[in-house]
Amino acid sequence: MRKIIKGALFFIVGLAFSGVISGYAQAQSIDELSNQINDMSNQITAQQEQISKLNAKLEQQSGNQGFVREDLDSIVGNKVEDYMKSHAQNPHTFHSGYNKGFYIRTDDNKYSLRTNGMLQFWYSYDDNDSDEDSSGFKVHRGRLKFSGHAIDPRLKYMLQLETRSTGTKDGSKAVEMLDFIGDFSYMPHLKFKFGQWKVPFNTQKMTSAGKLQMVDRSEADDEFSLNRQLGVMVYGDFFEEKLEYYFGVWNGNFRNEKHNDNNEHLWIFRTAYSPLGNFGGSESDLEYSESPLALIAAAVAVDSEDVSLNLREIGEVETDETDKTQFVGEIGFKYKGFFFLSEYYWRKRSGLESSNLFDHGFFAQAGYFLIPKKLEIAGRYSMIDFDDELEESAVRETSFGLNYYFVGHKSKLQFNAIRFDEEEDVDDEIDYTYRLQYQMAF
Repeated sequence: MRKIIKGALFFIVGLAFSGVISGYAQAQSIDELSNQINDMSNQITAQQEQISKLNAKLEQQSGNQGFVREDLDSIVGNKVEDYMKSHAQNPHTFHSGYNKGFYIRTDDNKYSLRTNGMLQFWYSYDDNDSDEDSSGFKVHRGRLKFSGHAIDPRLKYMLQLETRSTGTKDGSKAVEMLDFIGDFSYMPHLKFKFGQWKVPFNTQKMTSAGKLQMVDRSEADDEFSLNRQLGVMVYGDFFEEKLEYYFGVWNGNFRNEKHNDNNEHLWIFRTAYSPLGNFGGSESDLEYSESPLALIAAAVAVDSEDVSLNLREIGEVETDETDKTQFVGEIGFKYKGFFFLSEYYWRKRSGLESSNLFDHGFFAQAGYFLIPKKLEIAGRYSMIDFDDELEESAVRETSFGLNYYFVGHKSKLQFNAIRFDEEEDVDDEIDYTYRLQYQMAF
């Protein structure tokens, strides 16, 4: 019997081998190979149809024979999953966690999303000279920020929303877009940014509202800064971020405007030098710098806009396309808990019916940690000197601040006492404001 079986096996193997040799000889031409591929494809299709029929028959009979289809699905699913783990990489899995915000990113790091939020809640008491006194609670700022990169880590984006509810009586919006940025950062010396964001004119405006030393920015900053605009910009840095430059063009009509209101644009060039190392983008020396850090910066802006002014001789005047040129010069210093920043502004407005108008302004601000990284005392003096032809001649601000940092800028309590002095032709108005603000940020 064994001899018969062995003979049969040898016969089958020989027959198969001869078939392979014959098939190989016959498949030398391209046409014959193509025919074989078509035959194999037809066989696979027939097998798939047969498998489908068997699966349908199995489903019909599984109830009578006690077979559970889910068992088969589980076995097949496990086999497929094991194969995928051992033979393929899935680029669409995600990592998540917290690092300067809650984030998710793909395994290949081509896509990422980081979420940040900030809430500033204050109580303010206003002792007004001419108007009635007032007091109350207020959500000063309530913001959500989404940032990350897409397709490539060097293609960055950022969207920031102002989410505080300001009511409907004055027509204001409950949610407003503050920033929407696309940023191509392929080289440190040459980067490209487009969208809506803070115009890089002066340092205090460029500093995040969540990283200010006082509750709010200076009166001079409010008058001369250029806020958020729609535009494009090239920028970069050299010498390990010690030297920075910014050059760009914007609409010139502030944020969230559908289109430019004239055919003129806002042009800005700014340069900043930190000779002792990167000065950073935060007020206060929370890091308690072991080595001194210094900042020297300057910027020039040219624009044309429609303005409404109150002149002494004429009264209210509205002009179209008034040419405006602005300059700012800055110095800053921080070392072992001490922080100092000062900015000087100069502005020329021409094209008016009377003559050119020249306005000046500055502020000087300083603070020191009485308890390192925890308790800080601060003060600021700010002044705006308007042209003599304007009815409003000067505005002065004197502020005192006391800050306690629970967890840096993420959790801090700030108190400000502010004196506002507005000088006009008729009379001076002196107002006092007292503010207590708590900030939570993540």
